[in-house]
Amino acid sequence: MSLPLHAAAIVLMTVAGLSGCQASETENAQEATSSAELTGLDGVAAMAIADIREELATENLALDDDDGKLPKAALSPRGELLIDGKQVALDARQLAIALDYRGELAGVALAGAEVGLEGAALAKVAMKEAAKALFGGDKAAMEARIEAEAEGVKTAALALCGRLPTLLASQTRFADAVPEFVPYARMSQKDIEECEVDL
Repeated sequence: MSLPLHAAAIVLMTVAGLSGCQASETENAQEATSSAELTGLDGVAAMAIADIREELATENLALDDDDGKLPKAALSPRGELLIDGKQVALDARQLAIALDYRGELAGVALAGAEVGLEGAALAKVAMKEAAKALFGGDKAAMEARIEAEAEGVKTAALALCGRLPTLLASQTRFADAVPEFVPYARMSQKDIEECEVDL
């Protein structure tokens, strides 16, 4: 299960890079971003989240196969496990467990997307603030504002990491109940520990 973890890693790199941002790094930023542009970014982010939410609710969720050696697998919105295009027979208990796992997986993926978009918004704010400082603004105040924004993204990333134990527990239940899912149960305790350490 690497999609949310990859999203978190990208966000963490963004936060780390921006928290130590210096005005000299933005010499090619000739104009500050206007508040209208930031509002536009908020609108695009809201639309992107709505699209992702709709996709997660209505489309099959692909299951990870990090080495590319396994047949393609997915979970349908109804909790059906599809491997190599064929539906695995599940009884009512197994289906309920599959639906629970799908819900946790979709929730983490959505949270990862939201944090990623917050990171993009932070980059936009950082460019605006750095451009202001470049043209005579208060560099110390600029760095303080960027660090405050970065702290908000870090808090959201911590919340994302905090969801991973529940996802791992759900994955374990699914793997215990459905042997065919076992090869796709790639998330481990190490993923959780690395997420928290990177923060």
